[in-house]
Order: sequence, then C-alpha cells, then structure tokens
Amino acid sequence: MAKKKIRKFSKTNRRRLLIVFLFVLVCFVCLIIRLVQINIADGDTYEKNVLTLLNYDGQTIPYKRGDITDRNGTVLATSEKIYNLVLDPYVITQSTDEKASEYVAEVLEEYFSIDQATVKKTLEEQPNSRYVVLRRKMTYDEKKPYDDFLSSEDENDQKIISAVSSGIWFEESYQRMYPFSTLACDLIGFTSGDDIGLWGIESYYDKMLSGTDGRKYGYLNDDVDLQKVTEEPHNGKTIVSTVDINIQRIAEKYISEFMQETGAKNVAALVMNPNNGEVLGMASAPVFDLNKPRDLTIAGYTEDQIANMNDQDMSDALYQVWRNFCVNDTYEPGSIVKTMTVSYALDQALVDPDENFVCDGGQTYTDGTFVSCNSVHENLTLTGSIVHSCNDVMMQLSDRIGAASFIQMQKLFGFGQLTGIDLPGEASCAATIYTADTMGPVELWTSSFGQGYNTTMVQVASAFSSIVNGGYYYKPHVVSEIASDSGNTIQMIDKTLMRTTVSNTTSEWMKNALYQTVESGSGQPAQVAGYRIGGKTGTAEKVPRGTKARLVSFIGAAPIDDPQLVVYVVVDEANAEDQGQSSFASTIAGKIFSEALPYLQIFPTEEVPETETDENYDGYSADNEDEVDANEGADEGDNMDEADNGDDGSDDGQAVDDGE
Repeated sequence: MAKKKIRKFSKTNRRRLLIVFLFVLVCFVCLIIRLVQINIADGDTYEKNVLTLLNYDGQTIPYKRGDITDRNGTVLATSEKIYNLVLDPYVITQSTDEKASEYVAEVLEEYFSIDQATVKKTLEEQPNSRYVVLRRKMTYDEKKPYDDFLSSEDENDQKIISAVSSGIWFEESYQRMYPFSTLACDLIGFTSGDDIGLWGIESYYDKMLSGTDGRKYGYLNDDVDLQKVTEEPHNGKTIVSTVDINIQRIAEKYISEFMQETGAKNVAALVMNPNNGEVLGMASAPVFDLNKPRDLTIAGYTEDQIANMNDQDMSDALYQVWRNFCVNDTYEPGSIVKTMTVSYALDQALVDPDENFVCDGGQTYTDGTFVSCNSVHENLTLTGSIVHSCNDVMMQLSDRIGAASFIQMQKLFGFGQLTGIDLPGEASCAATIYTADTMGPVELWTSSFGQGYNTTMVQVASAFSSIVNGGYYYKPHVVSEIASDSGNTIQMIDKTLMRTTVSNTTSEWMKNALYQTVESGSGQPAQVAGYRIGGKTGTAEKVPRGTKARLVSFIGAAPIDDPQLVVYVVVDEANAEDQGQSSFASTIAGKIFSEALPYLQIFPTEEVPETETDENYDGYSADNEDEVDANEGADEGDNMDEADNGDDGSDDGQAVDDGE
C-alpha cells in the first residue's frame, strides 16, 4: 500500500499569513485608538445623542383641589399637603461613604421614629430598589424637624446630611380636609380617595374644583445640553357658596336639640333668601363626618349593628345617611300647599278676597266617597281658611279651578319638575303628579290640600318664596361665585328669574293671611317677639294609610311685610304618640328665626312687652294649635282614611317616596 504524501506549508504561504495577521492587528489597534479619542473628545455629545432616544418620565407635581367657602369666605373644604417618606436603597448602598447605611438608619429613627433594625433590613433585602415608602400621609409639622436638620450648618451634621439627603426624599400629594367636620355635610359633600367629588357641591362642581398636575422632567435642547424643566400644576378653582356658616349652625343646632329631646326619623331645615333664590342654610338629621364619611357611628349606628351588616346593608345605610333630604327625598307636603291653591284661585279671579265660606266638615262625592276636614269650622272667610287650615274650603276652591287648570297650577309652582338647583340627585316627583287622565274629582280634592302627590323641600320653598316676594320665581342655587385659587373672580352666579307665579296684589293678600296664621292660628309656635312673621303649617298622613305615621312641617317668612328670610322645617315621623303635631316644626322654625334675624341685622319692628319671656319656646307641644285649630294634627291625614278613592292616587304618589 502506497504512503500518503504530506503537503508542507511553504515559506511563501507563511509569509502571506503573517502579513494578513499584522494588517488585522494594526486595524484593531487603530480602532482602539479611535474609540479612545472619541470617548475623550466627543463622549458627552455621543452620550446625549443616545439619551435623546430614551423616554424621560419626570416627577409628577400634584395640583391642589379648589377650596369651598361660605358666602363670607370661611373655608368649608380645603386640601392640605401631605407627604410620603421615600427611601432609595440603591443610592445608599452604592454610596462611597461606608457609614451611609448607618447614618440613614439613625436619622430615620430620630426624626420619624422608624426602628433602625427595620431600615437596615430594608437595605439588605432590597439593595437595588429605588422606591420604598416608609411612611404615608405625613403632615408638614411631622416633616419640619427633618427639614430643619437639613438646614443645619454644624460641621458634624454636614457629613451625615451629605450621606442621607440623596437617599431620603418626599413624595407630595394632597388630602381633602373639612375643618367643621359634620357642618353642612349633606350640602358640601366629600371626595373619593383619588380626589373625585362624590356628593353635594364637591360632586356638582367637580370639574371646577379639579385642576391639572404639573411635572418635573428633563429634555435636551438643540445644543444637546440636558435641561431640567418644572411645569407648574394648575390648581382647582375656589367655589364660593351662598351658605352662611352662622345660619347653618343655627339650623343644625335646633335640629340637633329636637333630635335629642324628642327624636324623629328625620328632621330637615331649609333657609333661603326669597328675593334671589340663594340658599343660606340646608340641614337635616342624621349627620355624618365629612372627614370620615363611612363612619356610621356618628349617624347613630352601634358597633354591633355595623358588625352585623353585609356589603349591601352597609351600602344602603351609607346612602341613607349621605343623601340630602332637602333635595333628594320626596314626601306629601300637606297643608302648606293651601297657600298655592288659594293664591292661584285669587289670581284667576275664581274667588273674591272677602268671600265667605261654610265648612260643614267635608265634601261628599256622588258615589258616596266622603273627604273630611280637620274640623267643622262653620263660617269662614277666605283668610280664615288659611288661618284655620280648612280642607273643606280648599276642596270648594279646587272645584272652581278644575282638574286641567289645577295641573297647570302645579306646573306653574314647579311641582313635578326639577328646580335646577346646583346639587346632584335632585328629585322631580314627576311620576307622582296626577295627569288629566288620572285626576278625578276626589284626587282633585285631596291634591288641593297637599295629599296624593309628592314634592321636595326645595320645590316647596321656591314656590312659597315666589308667593311672598311679589310673584317672582327664582332658580334656587347654593353657589354665588367661582374664583381662581388666588382669589380673582372668574364667574358670578347671579339670581335667575324663571317666571312669575302670582300678581303683587295676590302676594300682598297672602302675606297678610300668613301673618294672621302665625298671630292667631296654627302657626303660633313660630312667633318671635318684636317680629312680624307669616307662615303656614302642614300635616300629611303617610302611606300606608291608617298607620298614624305623620310628616309635619312649617314654612314662614320674615319680616312678612318685606320678606328677607324664608325658613322651612320638616319633621318626619317624630318619636311621639301623636306624630301629627305641626308645632314640632313651627317651634323649630321660630327658634331659627329668633337667632337668624338679629344675626342678619334685621331688627324688631314692634314693641316687645316687658312680660315677654321664653315661654313661647318651652317645648314641642301643640297646645296653641289645639286651641285654635281643633287639632290640626288630624289635619289632612285622617281625612284620607274616609276618602277611599283618594287613597289609590295618594298611595301611588308616596310609593316613590325615596326614588323619583
């Protein structure tokens, strides 16, 4: 077998390979030299060019939600800056100072009471983390001692400050605060955790109160120089309400007094300026703490009751506590509506102001249905029908008005319609108002004295205001001005005239009748020494009929000759054997008048007898009313027991009590 010939690598090939190797080596050396030159001469430029391709996310600067104030500038809701204490473990662990971790632990313990062992454990377990929140929602006062330490000029402190300042920082945000806690809670409302308005003014004016966050970020200019820019936040606007904090306090004081002494399912008061629709006070019971809106103990729930609630029960309970009775809840208004029935009949020339009537205790329909009055008043003038709250006269007037015109009357006074008040969740009650197809003779009768359909407090107060102010129906509102966070006015919200309801002549006649009602009729508990007050009581039987559950009310104006203040009080199911005592409401109203009028510098116009004492306010009895009105507590309510056909319509109306 022949041997395989081995080829040798010639000298020529070895020389060529060496040349190639040397050439490649020279190229690598040249490349390295060039990279060094670039890094030394143009490294920053190339670094910036690369950085221009990166996305810069700067730090967010939160905006401050706008304040809510009362009409005099008292702050009702504001936002307080709070701080989250943030630790940057990466900066600390990578520090050239070997004692940086020790310094940080000591500083955090001294100024923020954070255990050193906790800090050291965090640094050991998360050495590469850039964001660890150690404490949340710190106030400025809690943070200030540390800020003072950073400003120290002591040489011993400087070394520590240098080591810790870059590894400890604060994240800023705002927390909504309500300085007066429960005051005007239904009206002001509150916000969610992410600063969104959930109720009241906070909700209705949420867009105005909200602002836009700012940012701190970096960018590269045309010369590729890194620039740091701060884009300032745009704070929310200030909402100036029409509410007077002192009027609000007065209303809440007497509601609270009644709830403590007597108690009720609910008590509410609405105080308005009848000449422009401004709401000066709006209150109801129970109340809740705006700073802790989900704490039901403040509303009267026990710990055991709360513990036994499931999620749905809790939700329902909170909803009932938060809702604004003056705007969101509906009810049958009772005898207060008689002021509208008489005013409309006068304006339509369907009755003479001096006409006399006979009350024989009620009216009987052709099918035998009998609708009773609260008493047998016998001979009454038209004024007397208001003073003594006679249902019989109202039924006679409603027959003259007729069903079609009565429906128009209700529309004229805003019943079954939204008033347009600037608060969320207003109920219209439209589903409870009879139509031409559903209003029969008995339904017409019961509607004339305020049974069989529902209203809201703000509807009744707005309608009544138009009767006593000369016939001008103004849109009710709770905000008068929108201003910038620096206080400059952006928008004024003036009074808005919606329509006229009655003539000035009718208004003057009705004011006199209302004055007589308080002087010698069912509204006597609302009297205030030295002041001429006019008003009307109301008692409504609730459904289901026959349970004796009553809602009583009083609405009045003062001074009645030139009304500057309207006070409307509703007491729903008082904790009393006889819930139908309208004096429950009129006494509260009288107390509100007695403090609010002097506060507003509306002074007495009549001489106060020297023997005048506080006997007018010695309790919540119906003694005065009983003497004059033969127990108006049985007013419209008991009438309905005998009005079989009327019950159907009334039940339909009350069925949507808390909904429509």
